[in-house]
Amino acid sequence: MKNLFVSALVVLLFVNPAFASQQKIVKPTLKSAKVFTNGAQLSYTAEVKLNKGINEVILTDLADNIDRNSVTAAGRGDAVILSVVQRFDYLELPQKDPLVKALEDSLELLNNLIDTKKIDSEVLGNEQDLILSNKQLGGKEGKVSVAELQNMAAFYRKRLSEIKNDMHKIDIEIKKIQKAADRIKKQLDDLKSKINQRTNQLVVTLSAESQVNFGLDVSCIITNAGWTPYYDIRVPNISSKADLAYKANVWQKSGYDWKDIDIILSTRSPYQNNQKPELNPWFINFLEPRPLSKSIRGKNMEKLSMPDIAVTEAKDEAQTMANYMNINQTQLAVEFSPSMKFSIPSDGKPYSIDIQNYELPADYEYYAAPKLDDNAFLVGNLKQWSNYNLLPGSANIYFENSYVGKTYLNPFIAQDSLAISLGRDQSVVLSKNLLKDFSDNKFLSSNVERTFAYEIKIKNNKTVPVKISVEDQVPLSKNEDIEVKLIDSSGAIYNAETGLLRWNVELKPGGLITKRLMYSVTYPKDKVIPNL
Repeated sequence: MKNLFVSALVVLLFVNPAFASQQKIVKPTLKSAKVFTNGAQLSYTAEVKLNKGINEVILTDLADNIDRNSVTAAGRGDAVILSVVQRFDYLELPQKDPLVKALEDSLELLNNLIDTKKIDSEVLGNEQDLILSNKQLGGKEGKVSVAELQNMAAFYRKRLSEIKNDMHKIDIEIKKIQKAADRIKKQLDDLKSKINQRTNQLVVTLSAESQVNFGLDVSCIITNAGWTPYYDIRVPNISSKADLAYKANVWQKSGYDWKDIDIILSTRSPYQNNQKPELNPWFINFLEPRPLSKSIRGKNMEKLSMPDIAVTEAKDEAQTMANYMNINQTQLAVEFSPSMKFSIPSDGKPYSIDIQNYELPADYEYYAAPKLDDNAFLVGNLKQWSNYNLLPGSANIYFENSYVGKTYLNPFIAQDSLAISLGRDQSVVLSKNLLKDFSDNKFLSSNVERTFAYEIKIKNNKTVPVKISVEDQVPLSKNEDIEVKLIDSSGAIYNAETGLLRWNVELKPGGLITKRLMYSVTYPKDKVIPNL
């Protein structure tokens, strides 16, 4: 028995480090989080009393998904850090989430209420059985008067009806309570399935010359966190500047809520490929044509010749987080750090943080393409927006305190000015009509020449002057047998490479301007050009 006790003690010492000498289990405090566009660097701090000699400090209750290659440790005190090792403890159960505990209590209350209702229904059923089992009328002589029969019938009718109604109400209440209990149980099962049944730990080994109080600072990078930029662009009116609100959606699923900590948003990503590119020898040679196999003929030919390309393209009076944001330009990134602490739950949901508010100079003009739409669209050209540390992201557009729509901001490919559509203005009307007197077909020796003439009218029904850019187009030939000639463009700016024509027009209040577009297309008369 003594040997068995000693063996059990040895096993206990091996399994549970709390019983081993010179080992100290500490729950560190999360001080700050530097959130990258993908991932986050968490900084913990802990105070521990070291004994003389070798000490193992076990830091528990750390975030999930720690990148063990990113773990660093620094000390404050008279001791030497020998090693830092990340490991998992499958024996120590994680602390129960308060939400899980609240849901479990609610579920227990609902189940108790259902049991109580079922007992009430069972009692009513027993009473009903009792009444039905004693419904025989008459005494020893078996004679019942009419009055007695009426009274008994009224009693049966009244009481049985009350019992049936009460049992029906209880059934309805039980179903309602059961639905609520099922919803809570479903949410509870979902939360429990997400709880990691292993505890993340960092084991820090230290050497101390004497008993000393030691401060430990540990940082690590986790993968399940990040932030994405988005913007609100507000234009009060066409005589004002545009307000650009730079915001961030921050999320994290570290397994623990971030409560009242310092948050830093960094434009850097630790998981971006940082290996510098290497140029290899570039060999060229003649193309040796190869016959296409049957598997890539027919319908797949279009996919081979044309691969799919994914193209990514009013100030609030109340103070926001942007009023407390500090900006630090580092060598490789920009960091935004609010001067107040912040809390972000570990639920993976995005939480908005205001980064900065900017005023951008803007020019406003109308744009129209009468070939596609009879109305003009108000366009704002934002200036100097490339001077700020913006990242690609979606933008909500507001004009005159109304939501207009969304656009995508990409500072890496945009021009000096950013054009945003502020909506349709039905007070500026356009029309494009075919002039039949000038449009005809001429049959030449072996060709046919078709002439197209259009009249474009631009009418300003507003009480103020407007500037408008009107665009149209002529077709472009992809075959030497097809000849396109621009005959009349009413002074439009013509781009021969794209076939686009643009008129820059200024209209007075109530003004009307007419432009003419005429072109011809000549091609062999035995050919057909679709969509002409």
